Amino acid sequence: MVEVPALSRRARSLAIVGAGLFLAGLLQGLAVDRFVNPRMALSAHLDAVQSGMAVMIAALFWAQAGLSGWSETVARWTVAAGMTGLWIALTLAAATGASDSLPMAGAGHAGSAVAERTVTILIVTSSVGIVTGWSLLLWGLVRASR
Repeated sequence: MVEVPALSRRARSLAIVGAGLFLAGLLQGLAVDRFVNPRMALSAHLDAVQSGMAVMIAALFWAQAGLSGWSETVARWTVAAGMTGLWIALTLAAATGASDSLPMAGAGHAGSAVAERTVTILIVTSSVGIVTGWSLLLWGLVRASR
């Protein structure tokens, strides 16, 4: 049997975010067909489940990255906020029909100007956060392995 070491308070906060995203994705999967754009809702459902798992896995490896100070804080917040923000953006797009920034899953749908702008801003900022956070985590893991 593999023993999992106790998580630090910071890693545990990531695990909680990940478990919350995973649960939100499971629940959203029950209602996919009730959204304005069910195809986008399916994308949001899959995003939440996959992102939740990824964030929980990151929590398990968090201590091994050896991040501290600003890099640890930025990495943790951008991973958590970026992954959550992307799910929120996809869910908002599914609920409103917004499709400008997600034309493949949004084909045949259109939202109000406010919805379209909001979804686009959330997707762009969340994507930047995701890339930032995961890059910092990878940097820490590579640096710690040397």
